[in-house]
Amino acid sequence: MSQKIQHGIALGALLACSCTAFAQSGVTLYGRADAGVFYQSRSNPGANQWTVSSDTSYFGLRGQEDLGGGLSATFKLESQLDLSSGNSSAAFFNREAYVGLSDRRLGTLQLGSMWGPSVWISGKSDAFGRAQLGAVQTLLQGANNRGNTFKFDNSLQYISPKIGNVFGRAYVQAAEGADIGRNYALALDYTSGPAFLGLAFDSAQIPGAAVGLPGSAVRAKTLGIGGAYNFGVARIYGYYQRNSIAGLDDANSLNASAALPVGSGEFRLALGRWSRPGDADARRLALGYAHFLSKRTQVYGSFAVLKNGGRSTTMLFPISQDSAPAVAGQDVKAVGVGMRHMF
Repeated sequence: MSQKIQHGIALGALLACSCTAFAQSGVTLYGRADAGVFYQSRSNPGANQWTVSSDTSYFGLRGQEDLGGGLSATFKLESQLDLSSGNSSAAFFNREAYVGLSDRRLGTLQLGSMWGPSVWISGKSDAFGRAQLGAVQTLLQGANNRGNTFKFDNSLQYISPKIGNVFGRAYVQAAEGADIGRNYALALDYTSGPAFLGLAFDSAQIPGAAVGLPGSAVRAKTLGIGGAYNFGVARIYGYYQRNSIAGLDDANSLNASAALPVGSGEFRLALGRWSRPGDADARRLALGYAHFLSKRTQVYGSFAVLKNGGRSTTMLFPISQDSAPAVAGQDVKAVGVGMRHMF
């Protein structure tokens, strides 16, 4: 028997064993492939550029084992993927990576690296679903930028069972000997029929120098309130956020958006403003259309105008991943078309 045939048989046996193990432990491979081609123009100084940019693309493994009595073991390993280059992040499972126990009556406890509450609440409060040129996170993310803390590494998260139409999340993050990183967060999620209302709060230790204050660490507290309502003929969304640091004026974000279903697609509109002290405001208008080829596949187009205050360097997502940072006070216009497939 040739060596190639032996290797083929061995590989086939390994895959068969792997598939059997996956089936027995309830492991699922899933993901999203999303990319588009974009054209952008900038002011002061003027610049034009074409990019092929990956939107939020990822793949992951998740699974659970039934331990009996309503108790199950769970895990999730999820990695970001840049479709424009094929690269993944230096931290391979950089989106979420955790292990936990889930009980039908008591809730779920997870240990590892997880999205913060603002990601879950803002995602349900955005017509663009945190994607494309209208993504809500453009105007609210990053504690050092006077926004929210969107990722909790070295953390413990508790997710309550649903009580009526409400469930909650609570996070604690370990600093592991560092001067910063003693963070905690809370979230509440209410969903009833066409209505959604959510609250997200996080308290994060960040470097004082990042916000122009003395001291190795200061505490940034961010409160977010989001909502949505489906009228059938249209859906409306809203998200408000306030970041507070002692000794500084508050930074506020407000995003309002809507989706209008038409046939096999929907039109989208988003208006937002990030008000930060010291002429660091940013305002954005976004328009979009998505055409659904199936439940898992869509093609889309979007357009956005971003106006920065004199000290603001905010940039549009997703082209921010493939472009030079905005110059302070620089306005950005962009248009793009793309495709998304879920698996």
